Amino acid sequence: MKRKFSWIFLAGTALVLTSSCFVADNKKEIILNEAVSQFLSYRHYQPLREDDSFSERVFNLYIERLDLNKRYFLQSDYDDLSAYKFRLDDEWKARSMEFFVKSSSLIQKRLLETKAYFTEFLTAPFDLTKNETIETDPDKTKFPKNEEDLREAWRKSLKFQVMTRVASSLQSQETAAAKSDTVKIKTVEQLEAEARKGLLDNYDDWYDRVKQMDEDDRWSIYINSVISAYDPHSVYMPPRDKERFDVTMSGKYEGIGATLRQKDGYLVVVDMFPGSPSWRSKKIEVNDLIMRVGQGDEPSVDILDMKQESAVALIKGPKNTKVRLTIRKRDGSVNEVVLTRAVVVMEESYASSLILKDESGMVRTGYVYLPQFYQDFQDRNGRKCSDDVAKEIEKLKEEGIDALIIDLRNNGGGSLPEAVKLAGLFISRGPVVQIKTREGNPVILDDTDPKIQYSGPLVVMTNYSSASASEIFAAAIQDYGRGLIIGSPSTWGKGTVQRVTDLDELVNEKMKDVKPLGALSLTIQKFYRINGKTTQLKGVTPDIVLPDSYQMMDIGEKEEEYALSWDEIQPVTYTTWTNDLPREKLKALCDKRISKNDQFDLIRQNAVRIKKDSEKTNFSLNLDSYLKDLKAQTQEAKKYEKLMKTPTGLKISSLQADLALNKMDTARNEITQRMIEDLSKDIYLEESVSVIKDLIKK
Repeated sequence: MKRKFSWIFLAGTALVLTSSCFVADNKKEIILNEAVSQFLSYRHYQPLREDDSFSERVFNLYIERLDLNKRYFLQSDYDDLSAYKFRLDDEWKARSMEFFVKSSSLIQKRLLETKAYFTEFLTAPFDLTKNETIETDPDKTKFPKNEEDLREAWRKSLKFQVMTRVASSLQSQETAAAKSDTVKIKTVEQLEAEARKGLLDNYDDWYDRVKQMDEDDRWSIYINSVISAYDPHSVYMPPRDKERFDVTMSGKYEGIGATLRQKDGYLVVVDMFPGSPSWRSKKIEVNDLIMRVGQGDEPSVDILDMKQESAVALIKGPKNTKVRLTIRKRDGSVNEVVLTRAVVVMEESYASSLILKDESGMVRTGYVYLPQFYQDFQDRNGRKCSDDVAKEIEKLKEEGIDALIIDLRNNGGGSLPEAVKLAGLFISRGPVVQIKTREGNPVILDDTDPKIQYSGPLVVMTNYSSASASEIFAAAIQDYGRGLIIGSPSTWGKGTVQRVTDLDELVNEKMKDVKPLGALSLTIQKFYRINGKTTQLKGVTPDIVLPDSYQMMDIGEKEEEYALSWDEIQPVTYTTWTNDLPREKLKALCDKRISKNDQFDLIRQNAVRIKKDSEKTNFSLNLDSYLKDLKAQTQEAKKYEKLMKTPTGLKISSLQADLALNKMDTARNEITQRMIEDLSKDIYLEESVSVIKDLIKK
């Protein structure tokens, strides 16, 4: 089909947006359509044919993002929009806005109609004694057939939200009453009325935000549905998101120190900066969902379906102020966490080191924690993780260590060149990783420095959240036989590389009125191990696998929709480390130890519990039945509260070279002491030290 617009000229690596004439309406959207289309076609690692299959992908993603929980569209609405299911490819090529305008108008209309539902049901008491249930998994539900079915879906949803609040209040009331006989006991009726009022206030706030939504907001959803049809890591960042990205790259935050993104209508915790309020709390984990936000002692606000920037704005705030977060854990439990906001500086996200000694004190192990593969791209002389780790290793060598542990748990990656340089600290010259673009032969990234920073026994710790650059480093160490990888059954499995382009930089001066456009993060490369296999989907399998509480959950890149596939290419020539590691012997000794370790047995049991709880999606709307199930779940969870709470036999201390600095810097000292406290109860670290002892004895 002939294109209606063509304003992008592709020349080499530069894209220039130019135009001499425009259609006034939807001008910005059409320009973004053109820009994204050209980038996807010419730059994406694995471009798609814009056919009916592509159209269906885009349609399904877009509808899910507009109405995941099927609370707005009727079945007739869905059927009406489905007429475009296999036509979106043609519309995308023609730069047509027909489907977008129609769907945007329809969802806005349905959203505004919800006021009648939540106003009706939240201004009258719910019957919490009635025996009925609610299905919370949208994949197990259908769009309502008519308005009566939609009304009923809203009634059940609102009743469930009220009931869970009442149950939480009853639990809190019971706990408080056990500690003091002066607590005023409220009836279920009183708590139900309070819950409805609080929820109604939240929905009124949400409704006000809905009325303010415009086509720019919807267009971001639509265009990201198109991009996500290619892969889960390519994304369009609207101007506000681009601003947040720039703040992130600056290395300074004022808030709780967590990276958040929207998922299922709420904010999900993607990452936390070491030393930040969220990290220090020890009550927040990656993948936790933030459901409600409260300022100080003010009532909490439900952030369901709130615009991401608005939800994040509620969480951000001046240092030394308090924010209350109601979070839902991966096992389905809901808790409130109170945090004091602070200025979070990247200094706390840099490499740090400690000395570990076992109970005998005979083996001294150096420990380096690397939270991310950082590099200051704005300053050529800025800090780099490879330089910092090299300095930490030198300090550790001065303390006479017998072995070294590099901890990459929860390290989501970062700079690819830094991963290569870091691997180079432990090997002589040689290839580290292969990088493949969509065309041509793979490019081999080598360590060109013959110097070996550390040649002693080496262990690399990983878990499910070790991703990207972490996997490059771990894979290289494993392929060279340079050290042992110890951790969860696998790493995340992200074997792709993205590049961020500021779209404003590509706009011709004559079109400056469309700024700001935002930015595009695009998957442009795939990386492969030197043995020819990619880490995509499968990740890195440790040499020694330890039990993990989430080992039965569906976690990792393989669970992402439309993730790129696993494959392999030709291996490259490399020379393995001269000292062969007795992997099987070390694994057998480790397996024997953990089979007798009650903590690891508890972790296996906890994995079964978490899997079971996560699969429960149908809940009773009878308060007594719900409380009975909740009590049983709470009692079951108490069995696992002692996990990672009991001190191990490890003796952990700061390096002599750091003592003076820690003494002068109270914040740094606090972070170090918290780190020591946490690691002293870390059975994974204890087992890694035991493996090192076995390795030294060999």
